[in-house]
Amino acid sequence: MVSLALATSGAREPRPDPLEISTGAELEGALSGPRRDAVIVLAPGLYELTPESAIDSTCGNCADPDTLIPITVGLTISGRNVRIEGPRDGSATIVTRAGYGLYFKDCIDCELEGVTVTGGERDTSGAATDAAIVVKRSSVAIRDCVIRDNIGSPETIARNTIGIMGVCGREGSDLTIERCEILRNSWDAIALYRDARAIITNNLIDGVDGAGVEAGGGRGVAIGVTWNARATIERNLIRRYWKGIGIFVDADVLARGNIVEEMMTWGINVWDADFGRPRVVIERNVVYDCGACGIALKRDAAYQPDEPRGRLTSNIVVHTGQDSRWDDGRYCYQCALALHAVPEDFSIRDNTFYDHPHAADDFCKPDVPREMFWRERRGWVRTFRNTGVGVGERIKFHESAFLARYPRWWN
Repeated sequence: MVSLALATSGAREPRPDPLEISTGAELEGALSGPRRDAVIVLAPGLYELTPESAIDSTCGNCADPDTLIPITVGLTISGRNVRIEGPRDGSATIVTRAGYGLYFKDCIDCELEGVTVTGGERDTSGAATDAAIVVKRSSVAIRDCVIRDNIGSPETIARNTIGIMGVCGREGSDLTIERCEILRNSWDAIALYRDARAIITNNLIDGVDGAGVEAGGGRGVAIGVTWNARATIERNLIRRYWKGIGIFVDADVLARGNIVEEMMTWGINVWDADFGRPRVVIERNVVYDCGACGIALKRDAAYQPDEPRGRLTSNIVVHTGQDSRWDDGRYCYQCALALHAVPEDFSIRDNTFYDHPHAADDFCKPDVPREMFWRERRGWVRTFRNTGVGVGERIKFHESAFLARYPRWWN
């Protein structure tokens, strides 16, 4: 199972003298080539970038990764120990106007903190992994940032379907993403592909438009971990997306202490794509108000003798299977817990299901009585109140739609 160690590692060198920047041109000039031991401090204001055309030498999410892809890049950041920091209130706003907005490429022990990243434009190639922040062969910590309104033109999105992600982790990258707001981007909020690893904690991930707009926010998967990527996903409020947390193919994921709510289709989905071996621990999450199933599991392959066993324990799944459009099962069985294929040694226990229209179906787990649903509150409150989320952190669980409907669960 994925390590809980921080994605960035190694002792820091003494902090160099900061380079103070106040315009987009100055920012582009400061990062026109690889840097080492640099601190770039952004003053409050707007930083508009001039995008450049480039070629991505590999494809992050193709069956054949050795594919050349035309892209646009707002700003390439490379080198070692490069830190870009803005004011704590996020008032330094970078407008990328590109598919690969901030492109961390071969950047080791780098950081982005206190910056707003917006204004991405979708590339014409559907194979481009467009995102406000793309991280490739790098180790990057992204903290206290606002990543929002990276939409792209409706015409380009209509041709490709795919929009612009918030953060994309690519080949051989380690990411820490914490205390960020990732809002109203037109594709996945966070996507991790081959050999990417990430710690994703204490973030607000909100599609805002809820996937109901053709070229708006909330399309795609809120957090997608695919191929052989690995992630620890803890203490995030994830809402108003087409799909919630997706764990695909050979991904290795610990998902714990998250609230996943107001999804057009499913909340959490483990899918082997008919050939993979996903490994998961899914525990103490809340999944609330989904059009399709709450949690879906499909892994056909049996566990190898030395392979860690998966488990799904102590989750709360409420008010799912609400949209009759998905009753045909195109996404998953319309159940709180949709068991499509589960290895023999996979542990499923102590989960609570409540308020589902399909709970009486033979293949769905039954709902608990109302009084038992309320009794489960005690253990849940301990989990979410003891997470270190408080003053100075962006994520506020008490703002969730689940807790608005069931306020006694927090009080």
